[in-house]
This record gives sequence, C-alpha cells and structure tokens, in this order.
Amino acid sequence: MLKINRNIPVLLVSPGCFNPPHLQHLRNLELARDGLRRINYRVVGGIMTPTHDHYKKHKKTLIEYEHRATMVDLTCQSSSWVKGSRWEGGQPTWTRTAKVLDALQSQGRIEYNEPNLITKLVCGADLLESFAKPGLWLDSDIKTIVGEHGIVVIARPGYDPGSFIFNHDVLFKYQDNITLVYNPVNCDLSSTQCRTLVRRDMSVRYLCTDAVCDYIVRNNLYVETESKGE
Repeated sequence: MLKINRNIPVLLVSPGCFNPPHLQHLRNLELARDGLRRINYRVVGGIMTPTHDHYKKHKKTLIEYEHRATMVDLTCQSSSWVKGSRWEGGQPTWTRTAKVLDALQSQGRIEYNEPNLITKLVCGADLLESFAKPGLWLDSDIKTIVGEHGIVVIARPGYDPGSFIFNHDVLFKYQDNITLVYNPVNCDLSSTQCRTLVRRDMSVRYLCTDAVCDYIVRNNLYVETESKGE
C-alpha cells in the first residue's frame, strides 16, 4: 500500500467538560493517534482541555473548573504523551473551539520546537453532527477548524459520519482534512453515567483512573441530585 508523505507534526486536542474525565477520553486520543499514524502523520502529543466555567450557562451540571482541570491532570498521569491544558480555563470567558485550537497550536510550535505543527480536533461522531445545529457553531469557525486544522472523528454506534460529511457542504469541501477512525471495541461510556453512579453511591473505579476516583470521594463531588435535562 502506497503511503502518502504526510510527515507533518500533529498535536491532538480533545476539548470538553471532563465532568469528570474518564478512561474513554484517553482511549479516544489513542484511537486518533493510531488512525493518523496509519496515514503517516507524526503525532507529537495530545491535550485534554477542560472548558471554561462560563460554559455553565449551557451545562448546569458543570462543577468548578479547578476540580475538572485537576482531575484531567490526574487522568493524564497514566499517559506518556497526553497532558492537560489550562489555557482555556485561564481566559476571561468561554472561548470558541476554533480559537482554542489556534492558541494551542501557537503554544505547541514553541513547546515542541516544531514550526510546522498543526493542531487537530479529536471528537466523537456526535459532536461532528452538532455542526448542523442552527446557532451552535459559526460557519467561519467550522471552516477554521476543518480547513486550517483538521478533525479526527471517532466512530460511535448510531452515527454515520461518512454520510453526514457528504451532506454538509463545508465538511465535504474539506473532507481530505477529516480522518474517520473506526473503534473496534465499542464503549459508550459518558461522564453523565459516571456522575449518576456516584450519586447512586456506586463505584466508578476502572471507568475513571484510581487517582480521579479518590479525588471525587475526597472532595465529595457529584453527590447532589441533578435537575432533569441538565
């Protein structure tokens, strides 16, 4: 099989609430790295970046940023190449994903001494389909994310990212900058499920890292009842 010469340094970026971070978050980055390596990209690192506290207006269940950022740092202790970033949480307000990718790309070029480094967004097929929700994403941001950075999409049961890309004009235009990654071991683990288990006084061990499990217990997180729909 002929390999395309894409020896381009890539920094994978996984944004999210991480409320709490769980092992599937790390697993998605591993899958993304494997997918890019197969087409001859050079992945130099991965970043998990928790969203700003101001996003709470959209997610009422969001706990304080410092707790989430600390849990991301604890999660990344088990990885040799993924780390947490506090750039987003250090901004005055919530920052759109396109600007986060731009900022982390600039930082990464200095940190890794790679002037041609590019950041690529890692997301599930569900987030990809959110590009079609009216008012949720700016068209200019979608063009920046896909056209200037690129996306690695992790397949999820019940979604057809290939068909969605075909029917979305911007994504279709930049389809060469989108990598679809098949997940051979389907796992639909979510942070919502983890929070529910904690509220039911059940363990999340082996769903989250031991350090995160201990942190949740020590700080009495996620024990309060969540309002329906939040």
